[in-house]
Amino acid sequence: MSLQDLLAAIECIHSSHSSAAQRSAYNTCEAFKANCDNLPLAGLELAKPTNSVVVRHFGCQLLDHFVKFKWSGTTDAEKAEFKNILVKNILEAGTLDILKESGLVKNILSAVTSEILKRDWPNNWVDFLNIVKANMSRDSTAGEILLSSLSRLIEDIELDSNLTPARRADLLRCVGACKDEIIDMIACKLKEIIESPNNVNATQETPTHKTAVVALEVLSAASSMTWFQHNSLYDKKSHVCTLLFLLLRDKWLRQASADVLYNLAARKTSLADNSEFAKFMLQDDALKMLFDIASEICSSTLNDKSVLFLKTLCRTYTQLGENHISGIYRNHMSVNKESFQKYLQLMLIFYEHHLISIRSIVIDLWVHFMNVEQLKKNEDLRLVVPHVVRATQKYFCRPLLDDPFDDFLDYSELMKIYSTQLSKMISLIGHAAKICPNETLQVAFEWQMSILRSDIPKNVLCKEDTKPFTVWKYFATFVEKIISFVFKHPNPEVKIEPIQQSLGYLLKFDCSDPLISYWHVSSISAYVPTFRDCDSLTIPMLEKLFILLGKKFENTYAGVSNAKMSALVSDLHRHTSSCLLKFVTNYPAAITWEVFQEMQALYTTLLASIDNQRYGSMLLILEALIAGSNKIPNLDQQIGYIKQLIKPLLTLLDSPDIKRCVDFASFLQFMKIDPNNCSEVSVEVKQLRLGLAALCAVSKRFTNTANSQPPSPAFQMVFPYLETVFTLNKAINKFWCSETYNEYPWLKVPLEPDKETKMIYCTLLDKRTDAVPTFRMNMVGLTDYANQLIESICQNLHTSIYKWESFSNLIMDCYVIPMQTVQMPRLKAILHSVVKPFLVYCPLEDYGICLNVLQVTLETVYKRLSAEWSDIQARKLVVNAEEYAESSAELDEIFYDHMVLIVTREYCDLLTHFFSRKSREQRIEGRRKSDGGKLVNPVTEHLLKSSQVSVPLLVSVFSCMSWGDGVSSNRACSMAHTALKLIESSGVNLSTEATHTFIVKSLQALQIHGQHDNCLYTLLNVIIAIIQNTYKTMPNVTKDILAQIPNVIPEKIERFFNTLEKSVASDRNLRDSLQSVVNPIISRPVSEAGKQHYKIHELKPIIFKSNSNNDNSNNNLSNNELEGLHSLFTQGR
Repeated sequence: MSLQDLLAAIECIHSSHSSAAQRSAYNTCEAFKANCDNLPLAGLELAKPTNSVVVRHFGCQLLDHFVKFKWSGTTDAEKAEFKNILVKNILEAGTLDILKESGLVKNILSAVTSEILKRDWPNNWVDFLNIVKANMSRDSTAGEILLSSLSRLIEDIELDSNLTPARRADLLRCVGACKDEIIDMIACKLKEIIESPNNVNATQETPTHKTAVVALEVLSAASSMTWFQHNSLYDKKSHVCTLLFLLLRDKWLRQASADVLYNLAARKTSLADNSEFAKFMLQDDALKMLFDIASEICSSTLNDKSVLFLKTLCRTYTQLGENHISGIYRNHMSVNKESFQKYLQLMLIFYEHHLISIRSIVIDLWVHFMNVEQLKKNEDLRLVVPHVVRATQKYFCRPLLDDPFDDFLDYSELMKIYSTQLSKMISLIGHAAKICPNETLQVAFEWQMSILRSDIPKNVLCKEDTKPFTVWKYFATFVEKIISFVFKHPNPEVKIEPIQQSLGYLLKFDCSDPLISYWHVSSISAYVPTFRDCDSLTIPMLEKLFILLGKKFENTYAGVSNAKMSALVSDLHRHTSSCLLKFVTNYPAAITWEVFQEMQALYTTLLASIDNQRYGSMLLILEALIAGSNKIPNLDQQIGYIKQLIKPLLTLLDSPDIKRCVDFASFLQFMKIDPNNCSEVSVEVKQLRLGLAALCAVSKRFTNTANSQPPSPAFQMVFPYLETVFTLNKAINKFWCSETYNEYPWLKVPLEPDKETKMIYCTLLDKRTDAVPTFRMNMVGLTDYANQLIESICQNLHTSIYKWESFSNLIMDCYVIPMQTVQMPRLKAILHSVVKPFLVYCPLEDYGICLNVLQVTLETVYKRLSAEWSDIQARKLVVNAEEYAESSAELDEIFYDHMVLIVTREYCDLLTHFFSRKSREQRIEGRRKSDGGKLVNPVTEHLLKSSQVSVPLLVSVFSCMSWGDGVSSNRACSMAHTALKLIESSGVNLSTEATHTFIVKSLQALQIHGQHDNCLYTLLNVIIAIIQNTYKTMPNVTKDILAQIPNVIPEKIERFFNTLEKSVASDRNLRDSLQSVVNPIISRPVSEAGKQHYKIHELKPIIFKSNSNNDNSNNNLSNNELEGLHSLFTQGR
């Protein structure tokens, strides 16, 4: 190949030619590199400074190729000649001026020199450091390249995986021996900069600066390596760190100097080194220089470089505090008091900076310091804490889009940083509230007073992106976190008077904007924990809440419709009621008899001022009043009061006409659901929702224990309505069953999820854009109220409800049977709010009534989910572009898959109740009770012995592993382990059929999830546990199954069982051995690299032959319960 052809190919690669031409040129250059007989000569010729940069770069690449691949076959004489040519002819004589030379050429020459050093230095390049010194003194390009190669070498000693251990150790010894010489060489260059006025005050970068920057990079590389003894840079014999501090004033070298200091501060060292380094960094001169530099930078216009420098200084002193100063205090030592005060002052200056990127660095230090026990009582830290809290408060609110921010970030980046910092700020004020409660509260009170004095626009409704709304919202969060931390535990140091005064001001505030009032209520609610120590404002607070509940907000605003205003007011009323309920239920000690009487009077006044349309927003108040009525000293009086309270809400349930609702047709007629106008919600539907909610409130909040004998008063009050409620619930659930739409086709479309509903379920949309409830939303609300009533009864009235003989039959008839055909979202609701509470809260002695419900639930849900996951898997195997022609079809599929996913996780959560291992605290508590502190739910052992539920329960657990959700699969693996241990501990051997079934399901799970490491290990452990449980009693069963894996190697199966026989075999060895057996069905080439060329449905399925051997062991799982399951498991493969 001629030189001209090669040069043309090099230029073509870097030109705008077509990709085909560039590829051809690239192949030409690679061929020359591989076939050239004299690479050094060709490289020397091409690297001449008269050539273009790209040609010179290729010439240096030839030299690099020679060193990497042909160096070992070169004689010592040739190597010496090559090094001499490299230094004399290329680095010294063949490069341009240091300020003009291309970075591309410098970089490749540095790499070439570094590769030689890794092979020959020091034994075969003894004078290398002398060459570096000579070129450094001249500030030549050669000096810069040689220093850069030394920096690369230092990093590669630790990072280059190609270095042999012996060579790495040799280089470490050499660098260690030359360390002082290298540091002195760099220090001389740094002194030269400092001592020369021309260099210090240079307005343009000089050759000396260029050389010094690379010298500092050498120090930076060394200081970041774990093997480097960094104390040699700041001990009494060395002045390097002093030089670094002086160079912080040099605009050309300050960033490189700061990088070295940061690397030193980021190192975690011994206590002695901590003390020595902290003492150096906290010297008066050093801190004074830092104060001056920070002040100088912050007073001028910031640019990218100055911001980066400021960040590096912040990180340096933050790391100093976290790694060194806190280590000193943890060891019950301390730093100089005056120095520590100045340090805290410096960090406070950084924390008060207007750039969020600066504050986000320093906040970690404050949180860290306030977490160190030895520092919490430090007098100097306690003095600065209020200032830190005040700086936090200043920037606590979310930045708005139109706020000025000079941080070189776009708004989305700014919000990402802010979201992370907000959680840290909340943590910070929490720690501060514990250390300095009164001072922290004072900051919140001062902020509150400034907010109360600020003006709120009266002719415009505030929005979420306006300043008043943002300030009120984040103030409510700020004060709530502080007060909750201050009053989490009794603290006699807390001053009560300022709290009462501040709350008094807050209660006097009034606003005509419902959005501002919403967060005003949240702010009031934040003070509730203080009522434990000061209850004088309890009644005034209740009065304020009831005033807001009755407020009508009749102002009109331009561009705000009546419907929008009504929705905002409804949100406010619900929020206020929720705060009232939270107060009554979480702080019952504050609800005295006098307070409760005042609540009654306020409620009576409120009822007189509102219309019946507002009854829906009063349900939370109803709960609060029922909870408060537990303070009535006389039980009969309380029962009478609650009956009077809920009577207006039970009008429909008390109606004799409701007895006519014997089927779905009569229910539709009674509820006045009109096929011609489904969107209109009848009064009867609203009344039924209120009645169900009222009964739920009674069961949940009526907790008077004056009558300790069952049935409880709450149960006696609810029980007369239960049969009617179950009859209605059966009809309500028919709304969601597919067979209903055959008889009533006009119901199907109104009850189908609309686009927004699907997007919300799939987390593609946060909330609805239209506030008007649809017919489906109203029916969902009605169904949820019905479900929540059953959940509340099971949870709160379990001592009585399970004694009712008809209870389980009604659950079966009204909820479990409809699960076969209900929509997926409603199936999830039934599992969560009805079946799971029914099974979880049943007393152990009454669990016999649950077996039928549990059996049918397991069989029904297992059958549905198995079919759904098979459909999903089949759909994912073959994807046609036509199927995604419309976005609505794609959304439907996403929604469908997501609903199957969440039902699977809900079902898995139900199964976990039986197989989750108890915590140590739960086991200790269990020893005090009847379960003897067992590891799992005591009912599980009884279920595994039951022929009625043991098989569907175990089959569900092992099937869940093979469904298409990795989270559920991992949880099922944990349950399978627990189940196997329970079976083993009971002395029962698994039958042949059970072993076959469990291993098949586990292998199917491996086929689906085995490509993911977190699933792979847990699944392998399950299979090993099954085999360990059975291989001695039935060795051929597991071997036969493993032998049927496609492309399996029989020798690996034998090797696995040989490993299993070894008593010293570790879990890891067993996993690795089994993985080699099952690798054909989980191999990554098929799942990753090969998926471009293969469709999964084209691969051979795993075929498991039926096992005709009968195991006659006398255990519960072998008595034909698993008969016929093999065909079920092989479907869809």
